Amino acid sequence: MVYMRVKKIRKKGKEYKYAYLVENRWKKRGTKTGKKGARQKVKAYLGKVHELSKVDDKGFISHFSVSDVKAHFDENGTNKVIRDLIRVELLNHGFMENGDFYANGDLTVYLGDEFFIKNLKDEKDRKLVLSMNEGFLCKETFEKLTCFKARGTEEEIGLELGNALLEAGLKVPNEVFVEMVERVSK
Repeated sequence: MVYMRVKKIRKKGKEYKYAYLVENRWKKRGTKTGKKGARQKVKAYLGKVHELSKVDDKGFISHFSVSDVKAHFDENGTNKVIRDLIRVELLNHGFMENGDFYANGDLTVYLGDEFFIKNLKDEKDRKLVLSMNEGFLCKETFEKLTCFKARGTEEEIGLELGNALLEAGLKVPNEVFVEMVERVSK
């Protein structure tokens, strides 16, 4: 099982958080101790975590004036709807919109052809993670949503897609989620 893990590190009296993709494995017995149990292995470094506070409560349906969810999906497609869900959450967390760019202080998110998060103060191109709604938006969670592959029954697909949306920190209206599950199940 693979999941995200946040590690807190203290440097010069300040606390910083970093996100990692971790795989959990069950060992029948350890190599040195002979004990069995769960072992975690870091699969990928996701980046420094920036916690965002919610400043607004815009809804997806009202913000994009969606009167018919099915027609909205027909017109825009699933990946555009996912980007729009991210747009609403960024606006709800204090980002200002400028085309496909979203800015909040030194943080910039680009939702155009590709996806990236940058800190304008950071001269190096370090990975970043945005913590919002008990989830984490980063390149990996974005790609997990936009490249989602449906496997299993409709119920299993719904569970996996729901977890991916929660991991990315996205709040999705029920009718949008139901339509999304139906679309990726086909």
